Amino acid sequence: MRNAAQVGLGFMVAVLVGSAASAGAESAKGTIAYKGNSVTVQHAYLVKGPDAVDEKKILKRIVLATKDLKAKLDACKAMSCSDGDLGEGMTIDLDGGPRVNYWVVFKDQMVQYSGTADPATFKITADDAGKITGSFTVDDSGAGGAKIDVTFDATLVKELTSAR
Repeated sequence: MRNAAQVGLGFMVAVLVGSAASAGAESAKGTIAYKGNSVTVQHAYLVKGPDAVDEKKILKRIVLATKDLKAKLDACKAMSCSDGDLGEGMTIDLDGGPRVNYWVVFKDQMVQYSGTADPATFKITADDAGKITGSFTVDDSGAGGAKIDVTFDATLVKELTSAR
């Protein structure tokens, strides 16, 4: 009896530890606002692939969304697909350039805004081949742009070899 109880307890601990670990992965929180639209993001994904303009340049793209897009991103065959199903949320493209490029969308992409930000607005707390954790805070609302205050734990979902 004691062995069965110990095995059961060990199993429950493993399940709880696994759930806690997966709860942090692919998670985001915070808000994105633009011209009277505002959303709270919950999901974060990391996608890597070629830039549409210069396919020799590999981008890291963080996708922040209000709904789960993992299955859609898993099915992507090209980098251009990585933002196609994003109806509400944003992407952040990291390519080592002098600015951080971002794109926000609302109402199934009927409302959009793209901008660039000083790299200091993007704070990284962890960055390795399979994950980026950090925050992004921008307030361009005074100039008619977006106001963004998000944190994320984006796990690599897909590495793509084609831009389109």
